[in-house]
Amino acid sequence: MSKKHFVSLAIIFILGCMIMIFASVAKKHRTKIEWNGTTYSIENVNSVDAKFARPYNKVLDKLGDGFVVLSFFVACLLILISFVSAKDKSYAFKSAFFDSYTFCVCIFYANGIYRILKTLAGRIRPYMYFVNPSEKGIAKGDFYRSWPSGHSANVFIAFGFMLAWFSLRKADSKLKKPVLSVSFLICIITMIFRMLSGNHFLTDVLSGAAIGFAISYSMAVFCNSIYKKAN
Repeated sequence: MSKKHFVSLAIIFILGCMIMIFASVAKKHRTKIEWNGTTYSIENVNSVDAKFARPYNKVLDKLGDGFVVLSFFVACLLILISFVSAKDKSYAFKSAFFDSYTFCVCIFYANGIYRILKTLAGRIRPYMYFVNPSEKGIAKGDFYRSWPSGHSANVFIAFGFMLAWFSLRKADSKLKKPVLSVSFLICIITMIFRMLSGNHFLTDVLSGAAIGFAISYSMAVFCNSIYKKAN
């Protein structure tokens, strides 16, 4: 890899880190919203989102966390399988390292951007329109960070990365259909759990999914274009 291509990839990574840092700083310095203990009126929510709004469910909330971890595990496992099954370990190691780098870039950019949007939007979560909202969400000031859905964004980050990986690197792989099918199923289930747990509205999960996929897929394609020129 030439110095020019290395610098390009390094700059992309650094910018991703900076976006994440900015998102963290913006969240920390945002003016906090204090809840007065009164249940919010669902009448202030648009009819579509109001129809799908649900009270808080801790079990489904935790399951949503688990499915995000599962989606990332599938992506990492895919990289590992590709390395283990390769005959040329030297080349496979370089590919695995680049794939890991690309996945991290996808995570940094998409997470940073959706977190900035959360901070700017300050949308109240669905469970605040019902009795017995999430005590943890209220205590941490997370109850006004509904849009867009971070869980939905993250599972689609993994899906977008894997779709780009198969399309650009392993188009003829036998794993393509089963892995992408499982990954997409994880995405759909996560979105459903985030709504049923009372954490998000329908527009939250759809927006999160679109943001996560669009940024992850485009960044993966962009990084791969640089890697291809370098090799």
